[in-house]
Amino acid sequence: MRVLHLYADPHLTHGAAIFEYRIAQQLKDDGIIFDYLFSKKLLPEDAQRYAQNGSRVYDLGVDEKLNLIAHEIRANIAYYKFFKTHDYKIVYADTENALRAVHLLMARLAGVPVRVLHSHNTQLQTRSRLSHLIARVLRHVFRFSATHYFACSDLAAQWLFPPSVCRRKDYKVLQNGVDLNQFRFNAQIRSELRAKLGICNDQLLLGHVGRFMPQKNHSFLLEIFAGVVEKKPDARLMLIGDGANRAEAERKAKELGIEDKVLFIGSVQNVSDYLQAMDMFIMPSLFEGLPVTGIEAQAASLPCIFSDTITRELAITSLAEYLPIDSIDPWVERICRADATLPRQDVEQQIIQAGYSIDHTAAQLREFYFKHGGSECL
Repeated sequence: MRVLHLYADPHLTHGAAIFEYRIAQQLKDDGIIFDYLFSKKLLPEDAQRYAQNGSRVYDLGVDEKLNLIAHEIRANIAYYKFFKTHDYKIVYADTENALRAVHLLMARLAGVPVRVLHSHNTQLQTRSRLSHLIARVLRHVFRFSATHYFACSDLAAQWLFPPSVCRRKDYKVLQNGVDLNQFRFNAQIRSELRAKLGICNDQLLLGHVGRFMPQKNHSFLLEIFAGVVEKKPDARLMLIGDGANRAEAERKAKELGIEDKVLFIGSVQNVSDYLQAMDMFIMPSLFEGLPVTGIEAQAASLPCIFSDTITRELAITSLAEYLPIDSIDPWVERICRADATLPRQDVEQQIIQAGYSIDHTAAQLREFYFKHGGSECL
């Protein structure tokens, strides 16, 4: 059984792609294989990882440098031709972008019977008023193009789905489950990685995982840390991830005089190891759907502070706290009360009871796929 996933960005460096990749790992032994149709070029290292799951990877073949209208015209022609010439019974669109409404409409016109929309966020990455207007209009088209609706949170559903679908709650919240074995606290990994990073056992190490993009609010995070350093000069901040705004963040750290205390790690595949090394996880995002990294941080038994713009559905354990992002002061005050020597709190049962084990999430999708059938791609 093969299921076709539509993705814009194929890189395994952001939450939605990583989440789906791990689900694919869980389901391949059941004979459920995820294939992918990407509109951006795939890096060789990502191609190798997708191949390990038995996935077939396709390139939509539309020039990304075209203006929006020209790009979408060519993209929809390409989507229709692809769906018409490849025998998939299930097309699954992971997105926060309402343009997927038209792409799924192409799938319907081409005869694909099951068309799934999975909302992963609560905003677009752009501040363009035109883009937001287009999104508000196009989300009504999903009533005609999508057959099933999944969302990582109720807020993510309200952002993307047609109002009538939200009123009836004709969608399913699919928890961003994590592998608890992978993220369970490991004192040995913590000790070894901190030694490698040059961090002493009693030295406070704050951490963040996320792409360098406006949504993640790195500038505010660095200002928070600068305030912490004034009170705790030995504190360190570790930033995991990469992205277009990384250079801007590096400049900001230099302007604040904290560049020697901020560790820009870049993208890594072993995020779980770096979570072990941290003492507190900080996420002051401007908006989120329901971030996988926030679940992973809790699974690693890390105290977490999230911005109050993030859904309260993320607070699945007693480790989660929320603060406003109109001032750094409450963040600085709370962080400075943290203690690097305190033992980690075991919250695994809280995560399981909340339904955020990857086994639970995989079971829900397994049932869905077997119910609706798949297809070998011809």
